[in-house]
Amino acid sequence: MTCLNKRYASLMNKVLDGDATVKERNELFAHLATCDSCDRHFKELKRSTEILNHLAHPQLSADFTKNVLEQLPAEKQHVLREWTARHPVIATAAICVVPMSLLFVAAGRQNSMPKRHGEDSYILVNQTGSRN
Repeated sequence: MTCLNKRYASLMNKVLDGDATVKERNELFAHLATCDSCDRHFKELKRSTEILNHLAHPQLSADFTKNVLEQLPAEKQHVLREWTARHPVIATAAICVVPMSLLFVAAGRQNSMPKRHGEDSYILVNQTGSRN
């Protein structure tokens, strides 16, 4: 297909799948009447679709799904997931306590750091209005 308009390739698929509207079908067939390249491509797609539709569909046994599922490897057990499922309160507490304790340790270290000589401490006060 040498036509540069990709919209027609999409329309060809919609028409062959039976999803195209009447307006889209008319638009495609009007284009196919003027574009030999797209017309050849559409006919090839149509032939391929017809051949695929005529292929025999295999008949599966009633227990096919069961047999396939039995051959799959067993699911791996996750120790951490099992433990948290059995102990949800302890797991929740651990999730909250560990980060909070790290924050307290970091805050305590920051307050206990020695000041360098010559550094002054300042207190900033925000005054929204002035009193006279």
